[in-house]
Amino acid sequence: MPGLPFHESARDPGRFATLRERSPVAFAAFAAFAAPTRVLAAVAAFACLVAPTRAYAFIYPEHRDIGVAAVARLSPAERRELDALWASARGTFGGPMCAATSAGEQGPAPRCIDLPALPAIAGDHSCSPRDMVQNVLPSAWITNVARVAQETKLSLARADSPSEVFNASAAMNLDLQRVDPDYLSRAGANSAHFLIARESNELAEYIVQSTRAGAPLNALGLYLHYHVAALSLAQALATGAAEAQPRAAGARDVIALETFALHWLEDSFASGHAAGTWGSDAWRKGTHDYYCERGLDMTTWSGERIVAFGDSHMQLADLARASKLVATSLRQVLSALQPGDPLAASVRGAGLSFAAAYALDSCKEEKEPPPNGLDTIAMRSGLARALRDLPMPARGADDVHLARFRQEFGVFAGGFGNVIGSLNGGERGAEALRPSVELAGGLRVGYAAPAIVGTFGTAKAFVETGLVMQSSQEQTCDAADGCTPLVANLLPRVPSRTGLRVGLRLPFYLVPGDLLLLGPLLLAVAPKELPSVGITAMRGGLIPYERSFRTSAGTIQIVAGREAEVTFFGYLSDSVEVRPIGQDASGEELGGVVRSKSVRMRLPLLELTPIRSFATNVTFAVPIQAGFGFELPTSTTVLLPEGARDAGIGVGWDVFLRLQLDVQYFFGEREDSR
Repeated sequence: MPGLPFHESARDPGRFATLRERSPVAFAAFAAFAAPTRVLAAVAAFACLVAPTRAYAFIYPEHRDIGVAAVARLSPAERRELDALWASARGTFGGPMCAATSAGEQGPAPRCIDLPALPAIAGDHSCSPRDMVQNVLPSAWITNVARVAQETKLSLARADSPSEVFNASAAMNLDLQRVDPDYLSRAGANSAHFLIARESNELAEYIVQSTRAGAPLNALGLYLHYHVAALSLAQALATGAAEAQPRAAGARDVIALETFALHWLEDSFASGHAAGTWGSDAWRKGTHDYYCERGLDMTTWSGERIVAFGDSHMQLADLARASKLVATSLRQVLSALQPGDPLAASVRGAGLSFAAAYALDSCKEEKEPPPNGLDTIAMRSGLARALRDLPMPARGADDVHLARFRQEFGVFAGGFGNVIGSLNGGERGAEALRPSVELAGGLRVGYAAPAIVGTFGTAKAFVETGLVMQSSQEQTCDAADGCTPLVANLLPRVPSRTGLRVGLRLPFYLVPGDLLLLGPLLLAVAPKELPSVGITAMRGGLIPYERSFRTSAGTIQIVAGREAEVTFFGYLSDSVEVRPIGQDASGEELGGVVRSKSVRMRLPLLELTPIRSFATNVTFAVPIQAGFGFELPTSTTVLLPEGARDAGIGVGWDVFLRLQLDVQYFFGEREDSR
């Protein structure tokens, strides 16, 4: 359909999957790991901060594009009727509503909301028609939502690589959370944006299944409830049965009900929302993202074979199919504004009452309300005939179903192995840098959410423990003092040693370590701010200089302040060395055998990850880190000569380059093997 408003980059199906699906995370399970210490509790709070809370289908600009295309499909006479309805209702919304029903391209900063934008606001930025009319449209932030959506559309149009598309989609979610504080926390109790798995190949049976009382709240059921309520109200206005309600307010409520219905109708065309809603969060999101990005070979209820795509990947064919059915739905409402409309008359009394449909909370309700004849009416009226153009959803978990895929987020346990080269100096009177090599390995437990925010380096928190084995640091020889290579090897400045290592990686919001206090504090006093703070921290902080960047050589990230490790030397085994301990009475340097203990802290500054892979529930990565450290002596004991006292040593320092092997295993059942 040439000429339809649509970003060109959406024609490329080989892009990264959307980041917008958010669903509840088993935070309590992670908290069980975190209980022993304050540090682990902070990592648990971090998992709560970034826990995905709901799922969305087509993104705002895609929803609006479908609406614009649907309005363009109306005949001139139908368009005049819709314009008249919009003109009558416009002044009652209490927000910056456009004079034109469909305002077309609005530039980078839309100043008003038109009718095609309302389905994009419904469901994602409001929870019911009443919420949209009373709270959202009159708000000061709704035009900022439209601005972010338009900026995202323009960014996607300019993107010429998968990384740029991926980053644009991730940035959109963060920006939307900033302008709409309830964007992430608005709901998380249901899968309303999805079609439930079908149990048969008959549309009539699927309508009954989707509207059955107690069925999971779903996209088709919500569409029918809101749409039938809109038809009934429109007919009541046409016949004078709604005299208690002013005409303008009635027109507004018809538009609110119908555009809220259209959101769920449009969602039904997204491939990832027809592929299956069941399973754990990570598997649901992985399956959703896979089919949205790569497409799905499907069949409509009418028997037509189609290939559908989804969120952030809508193709022109998706746009054409969705806008055709949306236009049909609008025509039904416009026809219901005429007295005696057959369809409106046939659905009278079915479904929810106006008040119940107007207040039906799509964010918090978990189950379908009683159909009240909605299923029977839908099947014998023109509603079912129109719905035959919808794609048939996949079957469920206990039936033959589509392949499942896991996404990379959740609680993990893993291991690491390091090879570290360092240059050491600063302590024990050394006059030159001393090289050393270390081997380290250990275990980690943590939480990662790269699939939510789009950056794997920043989107990770863990605690770790392990062992470090460091080679000796040789003496700096002076031949005049009788030092020879043999002496340097036999009596190194610092002997080889083994230490106990503990470490922490935790994103920060503004300053390193602030989530240790900020996370629990916000959890107690301002839980609505948690998602915004958590995702901002994961994506590089409030000042995002630590955001990761994808290059041809790998992913690069500044990690200063995000990761630290402490190694305890001399605590697991004795660290004994021969070194100067002071001067004798004549001023000659006095040597001794000394047992020492020390604590070393290392801080990585820069990280490059050239190799990284995720498969099913295991991540393997080879990051390379550069940074610095310092070592503080905690105690020394002179073993020989007996009774001598050590004059002490100063603070040591080092710079290091570390090659690391990192393996993470994400907990959860293997749903791909069902």
